[in-house]
Amino acid sequence: MSGTTSRPAKGTPRHRIPVADLDAVAAGRVTGKTAARLFRIERSRRMLMLRGVTAALVAAGDPGPLPPATEAVGLLLRAEAADGRVVSELLAHPAVGVWAVGLLNRLRSKEAADAPGRPLWQDAGYLHALAGAAAVRAGVSAVVRVPARNGTVCLPTLGRAEFPGPHVEYATAVLDTSTPGGGETATLTLGTRVLRLSEEPGRPGERWHPVRPLVWSPGGRAHSPVLDDSDPYRDFRDPHPAREPLTAAEEDRWRRLLAEAGRVLAARHPDAGELLSSFLRTLTPLPRMPRFRTASASYSEAVGGVLASEPYDATELAATLVHEARHSVLNSLAHQVGLFRRPDPKDPDEPLLYAPWRSDPRPTSGLVHGAFAFAGVADFWRVERHALHGHRADLAHFEFAVWRDAVTQALRSLSAPEPQACLTDWGRRFVARLASWTAPWAREQVPPRPLATARAEGVDLRVTWRLHHLRADPGAVRELAERWRAGQSPRGIDVPVELGRPGAAGGREPRSELRRVLLADGEPAGGIDGADRPADLLAADLSLVAGDTADALRGYRTVLADDPGAHAAWAGLTLALAAADATAATPCLLGRPELVRALALELHGDGACSVDPVKLCTWLSE
Repeated sequence: MSGTTSRPAKGTPRHRIPVADLDAVAAGRVTGKTAARLFRIERSRRMLMLRGVTAALVAAGDPGPLPPATEAVGLLLRAEAADGRVVSELLAHPAVGVWAVGLLNRLRSKEAADAPGRPLWQDAGYLHALAGAAAVRAGVSAVVRVPARNGTVCLPTLGRAEFPGPHVEYATAVLDTSTPGGGETATLTLGTRVLRLSEEPGRPGERWHPVRPLVWSPGGRAHSPVLDDSDPYRDFRDPHPAREPLTAAEEDRWRRLLAEAGRVLAARHPDAGELLSSFLRTLTPLPRMPRFRTASASYSEAVGGVLASEPYDATELAATLVHEARHSVLNSLAHQVGLFRRPDPKDPDEPLLYAPWRSDPRPTSGLVHGAFAFAGVADFWRVERHALHGHRADLAHFEFAVWRDAVTQALRSLSAPEPQACLTDWGRRFVARLASWTAPWAREQVPPRPLATARAEGVDLRVTWRLHHLRADPGAVRELAERWRAGQSPRGIDVPVELGRPGAAGGREPRSELRRVLLADGEPAGGIDGADRPADLLAADLSLVAGDTADALRGYRTVLADDPGAHAAWAGLTLALAAADATAATPCLLGRPELVRALALELHGDGACSVDPVKLCTWLSE
């Protein structure tokens, strides 16, 4: 099987992936041989990116005070001749993909290239920094001019140098590896200040901060990803982030948590451990988030790179890394194998779908990615729940049930005609293999309390999504409002509903955190930041999660009396009615919450007294 669609450029190999690799990846098994094949593809992809960047820079006239891009490429070729492994590792560095895509976009957009802020030559200069790092690591003599910003120079995969001020924001420094003497391998000069790298660039110096290699064994063998807090392109969402480097205490916490996570994976999750051993290359730390609001991300052109907020425990970190590493694997596979069809130029808008883990509608490719990533998370908790005890086991059972059901729902959606049309034959095969792997989970038992809480979570997510993104036909809603005022039945009125484009993202509901706090601590009142939640709405949420349905119903009714457009209150009311077994009103809210909300807003808008939402739902259910 081959995913290539055209003849490769001269000098670039043609790659082939065995069908068995696709089937194994779909089932979460990535052997060392499969990983090696996928990374060879990524290397060729990066070489093509480098060629594109160089050609674009030459065409643009190599702006700024740096030498031509061809000089940096020439030094990379000399380093490759001296030590091919070094250049291969540099090309595989996740930040290189982020940089190349961003620079190509700037070069192709005159507006972006001319925009105020970071000058174009600073972005272009990362190529020179790559060449300088290659020269240091391969032992090649060279003098390279590299970019500096605010007195800081980054050498990718090596570290960063910090020069004392004062200094201008954007400048160039000189890296000299040609005449090491006195035990030094290289010098960096910025203005009149000189910094000498030690004989071992991995050893910290007074103003030299090397990358932070980590050692862990999630797959039963030692593996050394890098804790990257220095590369300017480490965060694809925010190049050149202004975040401060890690403190020694923060670094120690990350090392401890990663080591513990590795032991958890090695002991009980061999397939996930092997996958992480093969694919995790850099871990970019993000600031700590509130409990149960972990932030993590990965990027299609930064295969092997993971961004993650500091976790609260090693189990949480292990689950996060499994999730993001699976995105990397699928991104790499999709670079070689055509899983998704290109949009029809005559109808570029492909269908957007509900993903039970996102607040925004997702295209088919996004739903496949999420299903694959969260299948790994579900499998992690499926095993982990039997190794934990007490409240921690309850939470693990809940996480398994939530993500098992979410993946099942997503795969069911992907079997419908519209998403199927957006998949190639290989894409359909991948989805089918994923469905076969996850299908037996439906028969696994979950204790009643975490199962009920997980089902409430699923309903909450679906109802909230519908409230934010589905729009009832305004004309039909007005007709319904007229019938309500006239005391007539709503029967016979058809109310079309469409997906708004683009839909406003609803954000994650605090009730998700409250449920997890309830299971983890035995009560829902602590560990939740409600600063962005009105006090009366948060109080109703707390009552709902704690099981005080009557109080929750009163609270949501009060909120909706003042604000009939409150999405969160409508979703909470739906759950409270379901818990109270209010059969007359519940089906309408569960099935068409967006219609009930639209009608309530229409009635509220004419200046009439507020309408009891439960009575309105009962009337619509006639």
